[in-house]
Amino acid sequence: MWMLKNSPALLTDLYELTMAQVYFEKGMRSEAYFETTIRTLPENWGFFVMAGLAEIDSFLKEFRFRSEDIEYLRKTGKFSDAFLDYLKEFRPDVKVRSLAEGTVFFPHEPLFEVGGPILDNQILESYCLNILGFSIVQASLAVRMVLAAKGVPLVDFGLRRAQGPVASIRAARGAQMAGFAATSNLLAASLLDFAPSGTMAHSFIEAYGDEEEAFRDFTLAYGSEAVLLVDTYDSVEGVKKACKVAREVERERGVRIKGIRLDSGDLCELSIFARRYFEENAAGYLKIFVSTEIDEYKIANLLQKGAQIDAFGVGTNLAVSRKAPAVDIVYKLAEYAGKDTLKTSPGKATYPGRKTLLRERQGHFVNDVVKPYEETGDDLLIPFGSAEDMDVIKSRLGRQLEQLDEPVKRITEPSEYPVKFMF
Repeated sequence: MWMLKNSPALLTDLYELTMAQVYFEKGMRSEAYFETTIRTLPENWGFFVMAGLAEIDSFLKEFRFRSEDIEYLRKTGKFSDAFLDYLKEFRPDVKVRSLAEGTVFFPHEPLFEVGGPILDNQILESYCLNILGFSIVQASLAVRMVLAAKGVPLVDFGLRRAQGPVASIRAARGAQMAGFAATSNLLAASLLDFAPSGTMAHSFIEAYGDEEEAFRDFTLAYGSEAVLLVDTYDSVEGVKKACKVAREVERERGVRIKGIRLDSGDLCELSIFARRYFEENAAGYLKIFVSTEIDEYKIANLLQKGAQIDAFGVGTNLAVSRKAPAVDIVYKLAEYAGKDTLKTSPGKATYPGRKTLLRERQGHFVNDVVKPYEETGDDLLIPFGSAEDMDVIKSRLGRQLEQLDEPVKRITEPSEYPVKFMF
């Protein structure tokens, strides 16, 4: 489990265990099915991307209450000795149906179903939602950024602003799934087999005091991988000094460094200046990377204005999903003891019973249909056993996006994809 060295059984809401205790005491062990849906799309989003199953896989396999957990629960005074003895040996006995990772989906569609004794399902609710909610946000947002970039590479720079270590890894995995080129997060790179990438900080330049000397030492240390941060003082002068150092290293050592990074100012204007200056000074091979407050809207705007950008470093706006930090994801009982259940609360009503999700295709996605459960090979909800390889997930996502109409993928004011509910 990422960054959680012990079993995460206590990473749950109190009411999951208080309800479970009543189920235990009353002998309520009949089979139940809980389904997860998301009620609404964030503003300007046309779709979601399924993600988070690798962590779900780890969670289910590692779930157990440690002796320390049992002692803590005992001290709360809320749980009987009999129930605590039961939890000592508890392992979830559940089966899962889920959308495969990399599948696009839409509001109110079932994306994840857990079946088994009601006590087992109930205990799993909080952390399943914690895993799925932010993982889906990150994958969906990263795809929006990739669509906006139109083939220009993206790198995840979000670690330092992420809401904790686990969130940073979920963000990096979402970026990897969407097709980002790399991450600056070394732990994520190691765990996910994702390419690491980085440049330098302004503090490196400031420590030298002499910008040109700092550039030279860095290029001598990292050669063709060196990327020079040019905006610590004056960006135009920084571009010129980086070009000078690059040319000198090329003449002296036969090494062409990778490029420069712009991290402030008018990125469009500066990138156009840098491209022209490099070409005029026999350094047209230098790549231009940009960062600072990058999101899908800024990416689209910069490229539309003709910015000369070879790659984007995306930090805070990806890692915390600043414009859509959460989604209204829920885990609701659909069936218990063979009987359909539903909720009728205003604005929170659910459709009864288990569901089948079908997708009509005519070379592209036409519409989805949600209907009462039936066994069919066309159901998008499939049994989940273990996490898939990332290459399989990325390939699936690529095919899904190709079949999703362009208006639904627009970065602003997307068309609404049709979903029919047959109830």
